[in-house]
Amino acid sequence: MKILAVCGTTHHESNSGQITEIIAAAARSAGAEVDVLDLLASPLPLFRTDQSYENDQIVTEVRQACQAADAFILVSPEYHGCMTGWMKNFLDFHYHEFAGKLFVLAATTGGSLGVSCITQMRVAVQHCHGWSLPYQAAAREADFDSKGQLANDSVRERLERMGRDLVIYGKLLRDQFTIDRQGALETHDTPHEWGFAGWYSRGSD
Repeated sequence: MKILAVCGTTHHESNSGQITEIIAAAARSAGAEVDVLDLLASPLPLFRTDQSYENDQIVTEVRQACQAADAFILVSPEYHGCMTGWMKNFLDFHYHEFAGKLFVLAATTGGSLGVSCITQMRVAVQHCHGWSLPYQAAAREADFDSKGQLANDSVRERLERMGRDLVIYGKLLRDQFTIDRQGALETHDTPHEWGFAGWYSRGSD
């Protein structure tokens, strides 16, 4: 399993970065290969539909990483009840790269449970034909100690559980999507028999 962890923080040494690493570490312990994409360190240009970005090195590298990934971790701070602009811009750049893949969704907040932020990410993933775990996690400012380390054991356990589940269930979903898509590719007259994977029988997933 290759997993791409995407952190939508807007500043270095953030709570979101720490949360991303906790989930990623759990996924690695479950046997996955995990790469972390820090959108602050690799800033994508503002997405526009009237540009192709074919000559943009960062866009090309990020798209290739998304294509190669079997599953994703998305973590964003919650600003005004929303995901960050960094995260939304990342999602806008992709569509087919997400199809049939499982996502972990988590947020860091000032004091809320992150429901609005995570729901927005879930809706975006769903509209790109991706799956998301049936539960989520958020870490509040109060969950961190005076040194900035996550001190809430319940939140940490939930994050670690998410990393493990992403590897186990992500492989099942990815493998079945690959089987269905291949079946649709081989039976061009009846791609509908292979579920939503049939929509990807004439293009890249």
